Order: sequence, then C-alpha cells, then structure tokens
Amino acid sequence: MEAAASLRQTVTHLFDAVRFSKHAKEMEEAARKAESDLDVELSKLESHTEEITNLLTSMKTGSDDAVKELARQLEEFLETAKAQASGKLERKTREQAEDYKRTAASEKDKALKSLEAYLAADPLPVVELIVQVRLTEGVYEARSRYECEGSIKYDFRLAAQNSKLFHQELTLSQLGHEIRVPVRFSKAVLKKGRVPGFERLDQYLLASAETSGGKIRATFHKPGNEANLKVVTSGPKPEDFLGLEYGDQTEEVNVTNDPSLGAYIDLELVRKAMGDLVEELVELSKKKVGLLRLSLDGEEPLEDINCESILHLVLKVHGPSYRALVKEISEGSQKHGADLSIGFIQERLKVLGDLSGTVSTALSLQNPR
Repeated sequence: MEAAASLRQTVTHLFDAVRFSKHAKEMEEAARKAESDLDVELSKLESHTEEITNLLTSMKTGSDDAVKELARQLEEFLETAKAQASGKLERKTREQAEDYKRTAASEKDKALKSLEAYLAADPLPVVELIVQVRLTEGVYEARSRYECEGSIKYDFRLAAQNSKLFHQELTLSQLGHEIRVPVRFSKAVLKKGRVPGFERLDQYLLASAETSGGKIRATFHKPGNEANLKVVTSGPKPEDFLGLEYGDQTEEVNVTNDPSLGAYIDLELVRKAMGDLVEELVELSKKKVGLLRLSLDGEEPLEDINCESILHLVLKVHGPSYRALVKEISEGSQKHGADLSIGFIQERLKVLGDLSGTVSTALSLQNPR
C-alpha cells in the first residue's frame, strides 16, 4: 500500500481503534472502582451502625424500663434502616457498574470494527499471505492469514459465498481443465502388456486447499467411493516441484514417484490448473468479512488486543515514509487530496488524548492543541 493510503488508514481507522479501546479500559476501571467503593461504603455503614448500637446498649445499662424499651425500639429501627441503606447502595452500585461494563463492551466492539477496517486494507507490508479453503457439508469455509513486517500476524474470515467459484462445490472442470491422472496399471485384454488406468481429476470436488507464494497444497475428493487425489506444487514454473498422490479404500499410490505412471502425466496441464486455482484463491482473499485472530508477540483474545501497541508498531514500520509524506504535505503538496492535509491529521491526533504528543513526534508534527 502506498504511503498516502497507509497514513490515511492509520489516522482514521487505527486512531479510532486506539480511542475506543482506551475508553473501554477507562470504563472497565470505573466498574472495578465502583465495586471496590461499594465495599468501602458498606464497611463505613457497618462501622457507623456499630457505634450507634454501642450507644443504645449503654442506654439500657442502669436505666428504667421505659428507656430500655426505647433503646430496643431504636435498635430494631436501626437494623431496618441499615438493611435499607445497604440494599440501596448495592443496587445503585451494581447498576452503575453494569452500565460501565456495557459501555466498555460497546467500545471494545467499536475498537474491533475499526481495527478490522484498518487491517482489511492491508496497510502493512505483507511478508507472507496464506489462503485456505475447506469444504464442510457442501460449503467452503475460507480464511486468509497475513504475516507482516513488525511480526504482526492476523487472520480474516473470507466470504466464500460471494465468490463466483467458491460459493458452491468446485471441480477443475469449472476452470476449463480436463485432467486425467494415471493411478494404476491393468492387463490389456487384446494384447500383451499393461495399460494405465486413469482417474478424471476434473471430476473430483476440491475438498481443501492452501496456497502461499504461488505454492499450493490441494486435496480433491471423489464422492461415492472415498477416493482422494492430493496435489502439491512449489510454484508454477516447469522446474518447480509437483507431487501427485492417489488414495482410496484399498490402495495408496504416489503417482509422481512411480516413473512408469509419471510418464503418462500431463505435468504442464496440471501446473496450469493449479496456477489458475492459486489465482482464484488469491482473488478470494480480497473478500474479507471478519477478523478471526491477531498476534503481536503472542496471540491474545481479540477483545483484549492492545491497539496502542499496534499503533506503535505501525509507526515503527512506516515512520520514515510517513515523516517524508508529512513534510511533503506541509510544504504545500496537494496531490494526496484535502482529506490528508496537515490540519486534518492534527485534528485526528486529538482523539488519541495523552498519546497524541508521542504520535505527533513520530510524525514530525506539532502537537495539536
């Protein structure tokens, strides 16, 4: 992603993610403080009640019956008043704490949505992209995994149902390929020798596939007889490795390791088909619909993601290009549009609160006031 687009994503979606996550933490802390304060207030109520109880006890000592009766009635009233006061305190605090927790949950959800929007645009240089699909009960479950500069990794769920190919069970014939794979030999009926027995790979359903860097590992399944064909390539070039394995309920055959079978394989056609499948999987990776996983130093639950750490990582990776871009804009360049002016960036910095100074310095900007 070019520097201008990356900076625009950062100051909008990532800044929002930081803002919402900071507010969520504040609300969680407020909820904890409210619950802690309740214990303090109940303890105070208990202490004050005990003082009055001791006073009433002293009233009964050496007093006549009328004073003793008055003290007894006051003790009963005190217990009732104490129960009412503590109940009122608890209800008020619980309601307040729950309100804080609901706000925190809402802010966390907004932070996650902002983070999803940020990462969906691939704002960091991608070191490796892995795309996976798996057929489950007639539907493809798909995800993409990104490993980026700065050791950040994240997974997205992909909308296979919106794909022209993966919205239904896929065969290679849908890509225009007719591939026969020799898997065994049988004796010829009318002449001496053996003849190869072929399986039509293009009639098998794609059961699972994983691709990365032009490589692919795919398994195709033939409904009805539990037969599978596995294809592995290290790339699309003629010199790249290609492996074919066949298996059913009675046999396992490494086709490419058997020279007699391998002689009947159209390697170029298989590579072409796998290359087309890789292209379709990479195209599918653009249909992101939900962040599934994210890790920095180690994987964390999404609701506990430290958005500030992600921002610092992004500034570390993109700092030089961002500073060069800010300098260019500050010198009057308008080629990146009005939505990336110095004024806009400074205004967006305000949402970061006490973090704005650090980020301003990282961008070589004056701290917004």
